[in-house]
Amino acid sequence: MKDLKNLYVAQQGNKVIVFGTNLKDFVLSLSSVVPNLKPYMFYYRAFKKIDYIEHKRLDGSIIYIQKIL
Repeated sequence: MKDLKNLYVAQQGNKVIVFGTNLKDFVLSLSSVVPNLKPYMFYYRAFKKIDYIEHKRLDGSIIYIQKIL
């Protein structure tokens, strides 16, 4: 576990729907589940400042996107 530098998680309704250790791959995987995501660079810049983002889906449900490590 020492080699794990980053961990990104997306959860909805107390369930993890996507996780990853590479932000670019994580956003690609998440975009297959959530169609109205912002571009990769938005998340790259946001996670430099904060570690938690709320994303509202088109149907009104909320997905919580976090940088854990």
